[in-house]
Amino acid sequence: MSDQPWAEMATGELVKRALDDAVALEHLIARFARRVRSVVRFYGMSVHDAQDAEQTVWLGLWQHLAAIRTPEHVGAWLAAATHNACRKQLRLARRLALADPVHLDAFDVGASGQARTPEEHLLAAERRRRVRAAILELGEPDRTIAVLELCGPRSPAASVADFTGLPIAEVPNARRRVRRRLRRLLIDEQHGGECP
Repeated sequence: MSDQPWAEMATGELVKRALDDAVALEHLIARFARRVRSVVRFYGMSVHDAQDAEQTVWLGLWQHLAAIRTPEHVGAWLAAATHNACRKQLRLARRLALADPVHLDAFDVGASGQARTPEEHLLAAERRRRVRAAILELGEPDRTIAVLELCGPRSPAASVADFTGLPIAEVPNARRRVRRRLRRLLIDEQHGGECP
């Protein structure tokens, strides 16, 4: 069994084997780890909060593996579970927001090699906030596609299809649709809903 071709195994079959086989579960986690991490990274949490959210997702997968009705769509289940875990972790983190004293006096260096001004920090934070807000307005699977494009550009269409539950042939059109919607949302927000 150790020479099992895990990489070529269909996701649905891997899920079924993971019910009874710890090695199969490890390979299932390895298959989706990068994509789950991309979604977690999108939420901009601290390292520890991000690790907690990621561990919550993997624990949830292990606990609910037998209850997943369509094993071949475990990627879509993981995407939804990851978004939910991140939102929950953010709510918990807001209750107790501590500043690390080591970082209070640190300065950030911009692309020019010079320290960034407070205005540059503010503009960058506002830009990130606007993009996150626009992405969060999207429904599934568009939200997950947008996050994967932002955090893992040029992800293979097969990976995106596996993680979102879309047919692989729909991924290119879905990517274009998501880019158009995001552009429209950002322009509308910038211009207060009026055409420029």
